[in-house]
Amino acid sequence: MDWILTPHFRNQLEKRKIPESFVEMALNNPDETVPGHKGRTVYHKIIKGKLLRVVTKGNTVITAYNTSKIKKYTKGE
Repeated sequence: MDWILTPHFRNQLEKRKIPESFVEMALNNPDETVPGHKGRTVYHKIIKGKLLRVVTKGNTVITAYNTSKIKKYTKGE
């Protein structure tokens, strides 16, 4: 899919020091996807012991962030 990267998304990546290559990994080969709020989809990828969550709506990437709360956000299958 061709992704649209919003200015907010790009600012958040820079602020949070998340490499764009990590986001590409999450979008192209996620460990899982889960439904988000307001019709959004959240792509999950565990990288370096942290869960990267990439939030999208349609083909627009809204934001991305890392969390250590893997069990809270994953299905655990």
